[in-house]
Amino acid sequence: MNFRKLILNSSVVIMTSLLAFVPSNSQAKDLNNVKVEQKSNENIQSKKYWINDDTDLFKSENEHSKIIEVLDQGDTVKVEKIGEIFAKVSVTIDSKNHVGFIYKSYLSEKEVKPDPNKFEGWVNAETKVFDSKEKEAKELGLIDKDSEIKGHIDGDYLRITYFGRTAYIQAKNTTKESPKDRDARLAKERKIQAQKLAEKRKKEQEEKEKQAQSAPKNVSGRTITMRSTAYTSDPSENGGYSTTAMGTAIRYGVAAVDPNVIPLGTRLYIEGYGYARAEDTGGAIKGNKIDLVFGSKSQSNNWGRRTVRVTILN
Repeated sequence: MNFRKLILNSSVVIMTSLLAFVPSNSQAKDLNNVKVEQKSNENIQSKKYWINDDTDLFKSENEHSKIIEVLDQGDTVKVEKIGEIFAKVSVTIDSKNHVGFIYKSYLSEKEVKPDPNKFEGWVNAETKVFDSKEKEAKELGLIDKDSEIKGHIDGDYLRITYFGRTAYIQAKNTTKESPKDRDARLAKERKIQAQKLAEKRKKEQEEKEKQAQSAPKNVSGRTITMRSTAYTSDPSENGGYSTTAMGTAIRYGVAAVDPNVIPLGTRLYIEGYGYARAEDTGGAIKGNKIDLVFGSKSQSNNWGRRTVRVTILN
């Protein structure tokens, strides 16, 4: 009798132990979910994903957080986790691995090829950023002139990534010419324009002098034979001055005279030189001496010193 009781008690203990290892319905369901979740995560991490449009890789799940890298359309990433809005991904760029967050809407399970209309350049003027190409598009912000920009040509617009989202700017406000190259080009153009202007003025001056040196008809007045000397408007040839005794600029057509012979302000015609006006004086200019201003050192040297006939016109 005692032996049978012992057997019965042992059976109860064994059954109770076995029941402890059998999961309840809710426990079994939870275990099943764990397996599905693990399988899902394994599938995500083992699959190759493509970036369907240019976007920013953020340091955290916030579009205002630090931007780690810019991902281009067609880049491939490895997904570690997909949330409601953001996906945590890892990507290798230039042999360096980066981990961060992107909007999950930029992930594609199908292969995405790079856009042939991809654009890389600069903004050539401060430009507005819009959320679409529509006429009633919302303005999102401004991009400063000379900012580097990447995007895709889309008609009259450039589709860009603005704080992780797709946005648009007018394509006419972009250029592939860098600010450095532009500044160098403009400097070169200004130099060429200055040279052309200098050459034009030189030709005009030479023509003016040529016309002035031509013997005019019907020139009448008292004529004096004088000893002439040439000089230029360079202050080093004028005792450091750049103006005449009358306060006018030293220029072609100015004559320095002895006021006792020719009063200042007198209009003159000099043989081989042309018309001039007595506006200056000099310590060495006494009697029948006259100094004539030329437009260049070479013209001054060509003239040198010579005896001329000076006609007083008034």
